[in-house]
Amino acid sequence: MNSQKGFVGAFKDFWFRAGDFRGSSTRGQYWWIVLLNFLIALVTVGAIWLAIYIFSFGTHEIGPGLPVQLFGGTVGVIVVGLVAWFFYQGLPNLSLTIRRYRDAGVSPWLLLVTWLAPIVIMLIAGNNLIGWIIVLVLGTIDLVVKLLPTRHPVPLWSTRPNEPSRKVGMGGALADFFRRAGIFSGRSSRSQYWWVCLLSILISIVIMVVTMAIVPMIIFLGVQGASGAVGDVPNLTRYFLVLGLLIGLGSLITLPELTLLLRRFRDAGVSPWWYGALWVMNVIVTLIIASDKAIVFAWIVRIVLWLVEVVITVLPTKKSGRDV
Repeated sequence: MNSQKGFVGAFKDFWFRAGDFRGSSTRGQYWWIVLLNFLIALVTVGAIWLAIYIFSFGTHEIGPGLPVQLFGGTVGVIVVGLVAWFFYQGLPNLSLTIRRYRDAGVSPWLLLVTWLAPIVIMLIAGNNLIGWIIVLVLGTIDLVVKLLPTRHPVPLWSTRPNEPSRKVGMGGALADFFRRAGIFSGRSSRSQYWWVCLLSILISIVIMVVTMAIVPMIIFLGVQGASGAVGDVPNLTRYFLVLGLLIGLGSLITLPELTLLLRRFRDAGVSPWWYGALWVMNVIVTLIIASDKAIVFAWIVRIVLWLVEVVITVLPTKKSGRDV
């Protein structure tokens, strides 16, 4: 896979090596993905504006008066699709950047300065101009590193795709979760799956508590930061930064969760394609519920689909001469 060049090779490298933090990736493998995401974002924004224009042309409402209902229709579908596309890229983007730094001959630990430091500075500085200038300088350094020439023409593949399932503890399950993030083949045992589920639930509770405690304070600080005049719009910069940070952290586990679930299906003796069928049925049911929340049957179907998925993930490992 590492010998492949061009867009196809970069695309495979991006997704299938999501858990590879030790190897390296060339400039082409990095910038092909950047170009792809730029084009997708450009086309999506164009489609949204076109939908808004068509909708507004029929209602003669353009600009601030545009009906909000539009975002529950065509534009809503486009936005959800775009968000889902980028949401699955959290961990692949992080691992790809680490490999690109290493490939350029720069220690990936520099990301603490070029990535983590700007987040901290923005949270502290708010709208302070000096803080944003520092962030801009650090972002420029990050860009320069990613433009540096390749120093490792044969990148190292540091994952083993077809690993069998095995019994692990919490630490082993967590390490396996990230290391095999982009691996759709192979198997994962019940312990490899349910330890991660437990950790995910605990982390979600912590994030919820922290959010409920910090977000109101951030909003209050934003209000206090305003001039105090009646009708002033509060400064919610920090609020949106924290929200973006939480979304970014959530994106780090989206792809690993998907691949782990597919491996658990296979390990239980159920074809991973059945998950695709369950997902499609869930989407249909969700659309029905969105159209009318009073449809009890749709809620029952959603619960049944969820129970089916749970039952499959608790099934013991099915020994087989080959994967299902």
